[in-house]
Amino acid sequence: MRHLFKAIEISRPLLWLNTSMPLLWGAAALRGHVVLSDVILFAFFLFPYNYFLHAPNDYYDFETDALNPRKGGVEGAITPKPLLARHAIASTLLLVPFLIFTAVALPPLALLSLTALLLLSAAYNAPPTRLKGRPILDSLTNVLYAIPLQVGLHAAGSTNIIDAPVFVFAAWGIGAHALTTITDRDEDAAAGVRTIAVLLGRRGTALFAAFWFTLVGCALFALTSGGRVALFALPYLALCIIGRNAAGEAGRRLYRLFLIANVTIGALITLLVLLTLPVDGALPAGMLALAGTTLALSVSVGRAFVQRR
Repeated sequence: MRHLFKAIEISRPLLWLNTSMPLLWGAAALRGHVVLSDVILFAFFLFPYNYFLHAPNDYYDFETDALNPRKGGVEGAITPKPLLARHAIASTLLLVPFLIFTAVALPPLALLSLTALLLLSAAYNAPPTRLKGRPILDSLTNVLYAIPLQVGLHAAGSTNIIDAPVFVFAAWGIGAHALTTITDRDEDAAAGVRTIAVLLGRRGTALFAAFWFTLVGCALFALTSGGRVALFALPYLALCIIGRNAAGEAGRRLYRLFLIANVTIGALITLLVLLTLPVDGALPAGMLALAGTTLALSVSVGRAFVQRR
C-alpha cells in the first residue's frame, strides 16, 4: 500500500486536473454527453498519465530537486533515486492497458493523438532528447498539455488532425511552462540544468510567457462569441508581472498563485462547457468533473495534512 501512496505522491494530485479536464471538455463539447469510454480516459488522465509524466521527470531531476525547497509539497515527492527508477518503470507499464483499450474501442485518431502525447512526454523527460534541458524547446514541448483536449475530441469523433481550440491551449501550455521555470531558476542554475529561465533570466522569461498568454487572449477573443472568455488570460499576465522579480520565497508564492489560477479558471471553463450541453448530457458530465475535482483536491489536502504531522 505504501508503494501506491508513493506513486500518487509522485503523480502530483493537484496537477491531475490540468490533463483530465481538457479531455472532458473536448469529449463532452463535441458529443454533447459523456460515454463510458470518456470516463475511462478521464480516469487515465487523472492518475496514470500524470504518474508516467512525473516519475521519469523526478528520476532525471533527482540532483536538482535535492536543492529545491519547493519539492516535497504539492510539487512532487522527495524520493530515493533507486525507488524512482522502479516507479518510472511501473508508470510505463501502467500505460499498456489504456493503450490497448484506446486501440480497440476508440477511433484511430484517438490512438494517434494519445501515442503522440506519450512520445512527446518521454522526449521531454528522458535522454537522449531530454527536451526539458534544452532552453526554449523545454517550453515549446509543453504543447503536450493541449493534447488531452485533442484526445477527447478525437474520441468523440473529430476527424481533424488538430482542432482550433487545441492551438489555443497549446499556447497556454508554452506560457505556463515558461512561467513556472522562473520559480526554479536559481536551483536549476546551481545544478547546471539549462532551462528557459536560466537562459533568459526572470524578466526575459516573464516577457516570453506574457507573449504566449497574450496570444491566448487574442485567440479566445477571435474564436468565441462576444470575446469575454479572453479575460481568462488576464490572471496569467498578472502572474508574468509578478514573475519578473520572483526569487526565493516570492518564487514559491508565484507557483502557488499559478496553481490557484489554474483551478479557478479550469472550473470556469468546465462550467461554460456544461452550460452548452443539453440537461441530460450536462448532469453526467458535471458529476464526472465534480468527482475528479473532489478526488484531486482531497488527495492533495490529505498529503499536505500527513506531511505536517
